[in-house]
Amino acid sequence: MGRVLVVLFGAALVVVIGLVAGGFLSGGEAGSVYRVVRNLDDVFAPDIVRIDVGTEVEWENVGRNPHTVTADDGSFDSGVLENGDEFEHTFDSPGVFPFTCLLHGKAGGIGMSGIVVVGDVDLPSTGGAGGVGPGREPVPEAPGASIRVPADKATIQGAVDAAAPGDLILVAPGEYHEGVLVTTPYITIRGEDRNTVILDGDLVEANGIHVAEADGVVVENLTARHYLLNGFYWAGVNGYRGSYLTAYANGDYGLYAFDSVWGRFDHSYASGHPDSGFYIGQCQPCHAVITDVVAEHNGLGYSGTNAGGDLAIVNSEWRRNNAGIVPNTLDSELLAPQAGALIAGNWVHDNSATDAPVKRLEVPAHGVGILVGGGRDNVVEGNLVEGHAVFGIALLPNLDANLWATRDNVIRDNDVSGSGRADLALGAPSVRGDCFDANVHATSLPPAIETLAACGARTGGGGDPGATVGLLATFVEALGLPARLGDFEGEPAPPSQPQMPDALAAPIVLAVPEAAVPGPWAVRSIDEIRAASDAATAAPREVTIMGVPLSSTLTTILGLYGYVFPLVLYAAWVAIALWDLVRREEVSDRRRIGWMALVLAAPVIGPVAYFVAGGSGISRPVRWFLVLGGIVIYLGIAALAIVAEAI
Repeated sequence: MGRVLVVLFGAALVVVIGLVAGGFLSGGEAGSVYRVVRNLDDVFAPDIVRIDVGTEVEWENVGRNPHTVTADDGSFDSGVLENGDEFEHTFDSPGVFPFTCLLHGKAGGIGMSGIVVVGDVDLPSTGGAGGVGPGREPVPEAPGASIRVPADKATIQGAVDAAAPGDLILVAPGEYHEGVLVTTPYITIRGEDRNTVILDGDLVEANGIHVAEADGVVVENLTARHYLLNGFYWAGVNGYRGSYLTAYANGDYGLYAFDSVWGRFDHSYASGHPDSGFYIGQCQPCHAVITDVVAEHNGLGYSGTNAGGDLAIVNSEWRRNNAGIVPNTLDSELLAPQAGALIAGNWVHDNSATDAPVKRLEVPAHGVGILVGGGRDNVVEGNLVEGHAVFGIALLPNLDANLWATRDNVIRDNDVSGSGRADLALGAPSVRGDCFDANVHATSLPPAIETLAACGARTGGGGDPGATVGLLATFVEALGLPARLGDFEGEPAPPSQPQMPDALAAPIVLAVPEAAVPGPWAVRSIDEIRAASDAATAAPREVTIMGVPLSSTLTTILGLYGYVFPLVLYAAWVAIALWDLVRREEVSDRRRIGWMALVLAAPVIGPVAYFVAGGSGISRPVRWFLVLGGIVIYLGIAALAIVAEAI
């Protein structure tokens, strides 16, 4: 026993030393190359790089969005880097070299930016854009002046540059072919008419309105289209609001808030975006709400990477997207894992569009109404979810640099119907605490999901491997697709959208932090959703027993077997190992207790180690069949389930 424990400890020590050594070897200079700079989504990591003269710096875009690495002085420029692309530059002279992503910032330290410090030189003070950023400007005590476009200033950018905190920029009907950068806090940009005040990027400009580190900026009652990236974009702010906005036919997101807190999107519409119509990302806690919006014909209706904590997605309609509402965990942004969002009072229907523009990494979510990808502590309740090709509501692990399993999510009181594979799904691995309760549904994976993963029960994880295998298979297939599919440029204009009430005379309401998100929010009931929608009568529900249709197919039976069998096999290993130890009279109590402790304390590894090296009294052929035979049988059943699903 002592020798075995020494071997196990030694093996673990070798692994730890290898990981530590690998971390040191990959995180510094390797020869003359510094390989740590990563382009995450909207941030460089690290953003300050110190190197010796003659060192080559390599940037790799590990984010999901395109980025550039552009020197403020023009001495180097990567061009547009897509996910996985790299750029290198050698620094042959000492100095300080600021750089920026021109798609998500501006020279001068605005937005996504960084600095390379070469040689023994001091790092200068980086005052940013001067007076912008969270906490640097007081809230105006009174409303400011009104600046009219084009009466007072010919362009929206000209009006923004002339504005002071508290001012209102009122934009007359017309098409404005420009991209607007806002660095002045607490201003309001308002269109006189939501449908005829149109910002058009001509597929040349990156963003319609980009609010960069300027707190409290409100944008309302206008339209943005034909931008290479985003229609309306807030980054690094404390307090924001987008109301009565229309975004369509833009290359990334419609309404986008990143690394920002205390915000609200309301009464807005988004269509034709390859990533998502609405996005709130990298905030914890976010203190934000999305309410009374419509998203259709996007890659995802809502996406929120690593975002949560006082975050509500409520009272909205998500229809005919590639997938509906998708909070998720990824390593391409900071603050992983995603946790703590409320999804309630939504009508989520028909999100199985095959003609919507979509990025390749959004393809695996196809046909799912509400998908929590690797998230934790989310509550999904009181939603009407109808007509999806794959799942109505699903909790699934998400694979990036790490595998992120779901944990402690609550799915309750939803009405789910008309799903292709299952109305409710819990994929393996689920760490613990994911639960389902009081949902109106017909089918589930695993079957009997509200019994196997009931709320209030002490569950240790689990999930259906078949649900996850399907996602991973689609993910692998998507890796071979182009970065973007579909034609966002050709997305048609939507019908006229509701106007902001009394836009010409309505008072200014600043997005003051802590007041920008009034709450608690009243969440509409499913009956209210049905009454307000044009939904047909509920889809016919199949007669089921504990979530298993009476017309159960071979796939369902095999799926149930695949879910239960690993638990049964592990329990059998533990029970047989303990029984064998108890009956072996020649074993000392000290040795017996040691092996028992290992069997009980080390899941899977403990009993397998005993059967292999513990001197078991069970014959060798029987021991090998017990371990390897069980695994082979399980893999065979899993493969059969996959084949049955494909058929």
